[in-house]
Amino acid sequence: MEQESDAVICAANKMGVRCAIGLVALMIGLGSCAGPQPLKIAIDPQDETSYLRFANKTNLDGKKAFSNWMAEERGLSPSEVLQLDAEISSTRNPYDAYRNPQAVSRGAVIYKVHCARCHGDDARGHGPSALPDYPANDFKTAGNRFAATLHRGAPRRWFRVIRDGAGDVVQYPDETTTAMPPFSEKLAREQIWLVITYLQSLDMHAAQKASEGHQ
Repeated sequence: MEQESDAVICAANKMGVRCAIGLVALMIGLGSCAGPQPLKIAIDPQDETSYLRFANKTNLDGKKAFSNWMAEERGLSPSEVLQLDAEISSTRNPYDAYRNPQAVSRGAVIYKVHCARCHGDDARGHGPSALPDYPANDFKTAGNRFAATLHRGAPRRWFRVIRDGAGDVVQYPDETTTAMPPFSEKLAREQIWLVITYLQSLDMHAAQKASEGHQ
């Protein structure tokens, strides 16, 4: 019985060592990235030029600009693009932030045009339109970095908050709305997922891409 007890203790100690090593590795991984890729690295200038061409024609109406852009790219009508968009899942991201740099780029463009004014170009939540008493989400906090590293972000919750808004009703200069305004009428579902894909991207992947580009 004593030998069995010693064996159990030994196994537990080994498991504890493995857990500690895993935790250290995880913390190193989290420390190697500070959040979403910097916009200047994530954005393909061609994507930004294309989106702004349509956005400027629609007075920055994100959904209309995007449907016109995708209509031209996919050979569809804008109404057909929106009909297909309505069928996109609200719980499952169709894009992979680690494998689809085009989706990251387009998401970064949409973020820059429609989100950075509150969340900031650096995604820290200190954009020029952020209200002091209602700080915007900081996507470089340890919690968000942990979620992005392990689970590629929190897609269901992030999608729901972007689509439906959240928080107290407050007065912005141009409207009265929740602290996090709802974007269901301003962005297509695909646009929301593209923004989330950008937020799920990590600096370490941007650094790797930049390094590969200079080889």
